[in-house]
Amino acid sequence: MIQELLGKLNEMNERFTNAKEDHVYDFYNDVVPFVESVDILLDAFSQQQANALTLQYMNMQKFQLLIDNYKELSVECHYKRTSKKLFLEKHKAVQHDLNYIFTHLGDLS
Repeated sequence: MIQELLGKLNEMNERFTNAKEDHVYDFYNDVVPFVESVDILLDAFSQQQANALTLQYMNMQKFQLLIDNYKELSVECHYKRTSKKLFLEKHKAVQHDLNYIFTHLGDLS
């Protein structure tokens, strides 16, 4: 599951790069299906919250921020107007937290 989330995160980075290079994503054909697939993964991931909260550097607030940032990235990656600095900072934070959970708990499948 975390591997899938990390894969989607990489895809978001690719979509963001394409958007910055003037690719225009169609809201109903590109954005909505992508965000729905992300929501399905995040719902499954949220079911593992209790496991994640056992980690030393993870708490309820940080876990919720991880989920919220991931959801925001899944939308923001499609738009050229998204701030590159903010996108990359959020992306890096989400990637770090997912890798931390994966390193200590495995894939949580």
